[in-house]
Amino acid sequence: MKFLKRLFGKSQSDQARSDGGPLLAKELETTIAEAERLVAAGRFEEATQVAEGGLRRFPTAARLRSVIQYIKRSGANKRLSQLKKIIEERKDERAYRELISLHLDLGNRGSALEVAVRYADEFPENPEAHVNLGEVYLARYFAELFARDAWSAIDSLDRSLQLNADVIRSHLLLGALYYAIGAPRYCANELGDVLRLDPTNTRVAEFREQVFAAAGETEEDVEYLLDYAEDKQEIPNNPGDFPGAQRFSYEARGGTLSPKLFAAAAAGIGKRLRIEQLAAVGSAGRPLAVAGENKENFVRLAARIDAAARRAGRHMNFGTMNRFMVEGKFGRIVLVPAGSCAVAARAPRSVSSAKIAEGLEMVVTASRAEEQED
Repeated sequence: MKFLKRLFGKSQSDQARSDGGPLLAKELETTIAEAERLVAAGRFEEATQVAEGGLRRFPTAARLRSVIQYIKRSGANKRLSQLKKIIEERKDERAYRELISLHLDLGNRGSALEVAVRYADEFPENPEAHVNLGEVYLARYFAELFARDAWSAIDSLDRSLQLNADVIRSHLLLGALYYAIGAPRYCANELGDVLRLDPTNTRVAEFREQVFAAAGETEEDVEYLLDYAEDKQEIPNNPGDFPGAQRFSYEARGGTLSPKLFAAAAAGIGKRLRIEQLAAVGSAGRPLAVAGENKENFVRLAARIDAAARRAGRHMNFGTMNRFMVEGKFGRIVLVPAGSCAVAARAPRSVSSAKIAEGLEMVVTASRAEEQED
């Protein structure tokens, strides 16, 4: 409980500590300012350490993620240009693979897909090209949970295995997908093929035993599991736990929101930003936590905005929106996705949407703080 006392508890020596929200806001703003100062000074390694440390404390802070992405891009732009030139000159396969991997590391899933499609078109009989394409589709799937990306990954990986049934990486990637969506028997089958090709791989053998232990007697329906994951925007297992699939670590899941902590954080941060209503909604519009007046109506409104934003992103291939804002006589409503839930707030139009979004990120962090108790 020490962490919660530090965050929300009162202190006679410093009455300002009676409000946890402003303290949390100040801590995040200080961390962001320090990271950006180090970037401006060209001290990229130190800036990365500060930003990564801040993300451990504030895992939903978009500006800290932007700092890290900027640093990565600054060091990678030259290599990206070199690889593109090599590919244009001589269609080098190693350059294709490195360029795809670099784009994925930078979070450029759209660019990675363009290169991977071109690679597969240029070398249709090379199983490695289809493995790379399948990996890109998997990266897209775990970022957005759109079933179509998972099916595209399965098609590409199956194509690679048709060309060469002994491609270990294809079996591992398929296994990671099946593990993540909750299809242990499908996963175990793929791991069995891995062990057939690499019988001394003890890590895979141990993981396969764990997967088998979790498998039940019920028939597994991959189509149903993918549709369910897309509809609920959540998967039962983190693919980053799967052997060799750390790249796909499902960071968006987050912890469970605590209504009590939500109310405490909302009171502090909401007062500073003049937030009048605030709500967190889960899958199917299920209310997780609410603050402010007219709670039931605002929860329904937040759920509808969240559903509309997700539906628009899915149908128009935008992906998950970082924030969604509507404005009118009622003021300004901002919604921010937070893993398997979304948080929305209404404030006067004089408060910027960026400030509201940052405040919501801090409310989410504080509402999950019980996981950090001593």
